[in-house]
Amino acid sequence: MSNSPIFQMPAFSLLSLNTFGLPLFLGWGRLGRLVRQLDRFDVSVICLQEIQQNAYVPLLLRNLPDYPHHAYEFSWFAPKGGLFTAGRLPFSNSHFTPYQNRGQPLSAGIADWALNKGVLVSKLAVQGRQIVVMNTHLHANYRGKWEPGDSMTRIQLDQVQHLAQMVREQPEDALVVVCGDFNFPRGTFLYQVLLQEGGLVDPLAQDSRPTYRPFPLLPSNKWAIPIDFVLLRHPDLSLHAFDADIALIEDASRTLPHQRFLTDHNALILRVSWD
Repeated sequence: MSNSPIFQMPAFSLLSLNTFGLPLFLGWGRLGRLVRQLDRFDVSVICLQEIQQNAYVPLLLRNLPDYPHHAYEFSWFAPKGGLFTAGRLPFSNSHFTPYQNRGQPLSAGIADWALNKGVLVSKLAVQGRQIVVMNTHLHANYRGKWEPGDSMTRIQLDQVQHLAQMVREQPEDALVVVCGDFNFPRGTFLYQVLLQEGGLVDPLAQDSRPTYRPFPLLPSNKWAIPIDFVLLRHPDLSLHAFDADIALIEDASRTLPHQRFLTDHNALILRVSWD
């Protein structure tokens, strides 16, 4: 198997990014500039997280003219799970599944509970290959403690096992891509459970670069870590070549650092090809 970045058709590519799309129109101008930056990556599918207001959806549609096919589900205030998926090719099916354990409203995770965290599943076909894209954003762990006994970790574990079960339920001959903000780093037992129970491969398993970019008030030695992943389930690994990378998304046309800032996460880019 080769993981060279040079591919021949047929191929599939994907970009995943937490947009830091704050509610109450706090992300209005920044989101428009952010989405315009994504067009330069020329991928098959874009998966976005933290779209925290329904009013942002028309903004995304206007600024993604090369991605005319969309998957999302409106809720009372924001798309369910804060999830939005856009594609160059039509989706044959899409649906949102909420996590059974979303925490409690009267807790530190009230924002996660209100956003109705879950999985946005989109299916498409590329050159006869069925591809299942699972866009997700798990419950945040604000304490940064991922021991099994922690209350927030137990919520995450329930969500990880729910997600792994959804992966196992997909057709055996489908290429399954699971991406998003998982809110736990590599090396935790949550990461291992997800890979093992979901039968997933992490193309960036040996990459220690952070995907979360903490604000100056947060300790970088604790929070500058990889918590966003793009994972694969292959029908037959020997038939595939794949490559993934991490990309900084910023507005290079602006002068000052705060003007260049577009989101507090880095993007993940995946490219897959097959015979």
